[in-house]
Amino acid sequence: MQLQLSLHLADELYDLLLMTGEPVDYLDAARRLLALRAAPADLCRPVMASLVAEDRRFCWADRSAIGLADWRVADPDLAEVTFVVVDLETTGARPGEGKITEIGAVRVECLREAAHFETLVNPLRSIPPKVTEITGITPRMVGGAPRIEEIMPHFLDFLRDGVIVAHNASFDLGFLNYELGRLKGRRLGEGAIDTVSLARCMAPGLPNYRLGTVAEALGSQVVPVHRALADAQATAHIFLTLMGRLQERGVTRLNEARSIIDPGHKRDRHKLALTRDLPRTPGAYLFQDRDGTVLYVGKAERLRDRVRSYFLSHANHPRKVRQAVRRLHRVTWEETGSPLAAVVREQALILEHRPACNVHGRRPENYVYLKAGGAGAGMRLYAGSRRGTGGATTAAAPLAIGPFRGRARVKSALELVTRCYPVRRCRSQCGQSPCLFGHTGSCLAPCRAEDGRVAEHDALVRGLLDWLAGEDETPLGDPVARAQRLMRSLAKQHRFEEAEWIRQALEHLGGLRRSYLALREARELRVAVLWPLPETAAGKRVQLDLVWDGTLRESLTLQSSTAALEIGRALRALPWVEETERTRESGRGPQAVAVDQEELDTLLAVRRWLIETPDAISERCPSATPGLDTGEIWRGRLLERARPFLEA
Repeated sequence: MQLQLSLHLADELYDLLLMTGEPVDYLDAARRLLALRAAPADLCRPVMASLVAEDRRFCWADRSAIGLADWRVADPDLAEVTFVVVDLETTGARPGEGKITEIGAVRVECLREAAHFETLVNPLRSIPPKVTEITGITPRMVGGAPRIEEIMPHFLDFLRDGVIVAHNASFDLGFLNYELGRLKGRRLGEGAIDTVSLARCMAPGLPNYRLGTVAEALGSQVVPVHRALADAQATAHIFLTLMGRLQERGVTRLNEARSIIDPGHKRDRHKLALTRDLPRTPGAYLFQDRDGTVLYVGKAERLRDRVRSYFLSHANHPRKVRQAVRRLHRVTWEETGSPLAAVVREQALILEHRPACNVHGRRPENYVYLKAGGAGAGMRLYAGSRRGTGGATTAAAPLAIGPFRGRARVKSALELVTRCYPVRRCRSQCGQSPCLFGHTGSCLAPCRAEDGRVAEHDALVRGLLDWLAGEDETPLGDPVARAQRLMRSLAKQHRFEEAEWIRQALEHLGGLRRSYLALREARELRVAVLWPLPETAAGKRVQLDLVWDGTLRESLTLQSSTAALEIGRALRALPWVEETERTRESGRGPQAVAVDQEELDTLLAVRRWLIETPDAISERCPSATPGLDTGEIWRGRLLERARPFLEA
């Protein structure tokens, strides 16, 4: 308890000094930290002296004032600073969902390359074929490689207080900090240097600032090839070349260089004062401008730490977030009891306020459904803004799945499908005379209504919809393979623009299918998540979040004496429906999922949180077993998982 109090006071003192930006009288600091108006000096002096002696972040600025040790250190000469240039290869673009497959690093001492670090990493999950195509890293290559928890200690030793450098640093730091936070509860990257910003500043006029473009323009002998060490070496060449240009301008100090690379460096640190009252608990936060307009909404497991990060690592946040920070005048927040509840509350607040600096969730009414409908002249695949009533496929009630973000990508994918398969494209019924597509064989011409043509055509449309909904066993073959054959054929005919359009549309088609599979998986989630809460005078407590069909149905605070009753009540209130009945209600089977547009972002956010938080204490709803009460089985398992956190 004494150690926890000491750590808490040390963190509070560090926050206070960062907010003031100058040394603070020890007596004033002690009274503010201890919340005492008139604390005696003979009590405060030993407390503050102990903090300074035990924590190397602090120092005595003079006999009565405490400052930060960093303030005593002169701005170091660039030649005296150790830099570590880092590059990662990953399985995807999002930390948590994507995993690191390779780490490469170059240690730079005295502005010269001094050492290299290179290792493959076993991501413990599949590597998408597209990623293998780009990087050349195959599942077999990483199968025998060490896991990230085995590599991280060696990598941290290689860093050894070096300043991190990376090309698009926020990407690499995002993955490293995700793994470090999960494994060690810490972060890297304070003061990291991004060579994209450095190149924009010191090498203006390039056609773009991708790594390959900048490396070639600056004469790197190592060509970036999407392998970690080679890319790190190319980045190191860029860094050293541009540091040389800075020195030619007379810039020889580290913080001088940072100020030129990022003019906003430390600009917003005075806004740390806005975080003074934030709790270190889960919740959602809102950034507001002077007029009270909500600029940005976020969520956090620890509100205070998350909001403070915007002012301490400014350059590592997306552009829109940096815009919100610049205009920020006030921070408000809501505590939620658990991180999962914070995820759900964040989405509700985004939908309520429509903040300009949030990317997803602001305009769900623009999401579109993929629909199949039509009568007489045959079914038609099309995109629509309204979900419809579901159920049987008729002209009045077409089948819909989705919704999906990005109307343009949905239309592009559908256009590719209709180009690869002879399905109806026209909106109106053509009668007995087929349109141009029917005459040229590009459409089965169901409008003729002869020889079972409508049935054949509609079976094809249903097969396409089944494939888009994730079914692999369909009679129509693989649409991806068919589109690739068409692309190769066009390329052989030197119709390169059309071939490129096919390639882009194929990416949209694959993305549409993956998006639907994510939605279907989210919609099928039935899981309970437990989150231990701080102990109070009433005893130990635990938060229970109950997710049913992807939706957070109930959030309970459990105590030992009432846990069994509360869990039982919550489970009995769920809309228990047998799988056969759910299938019958959908009209096609459990794979045909269509939800309201306003539900999509929350469903996907809950699924993403569960994927990115594998250590969460969770218990999935057991599969139904004939003759057994599924709810009672689940209740027993939840009580068993909660008991260690509730017992004295």
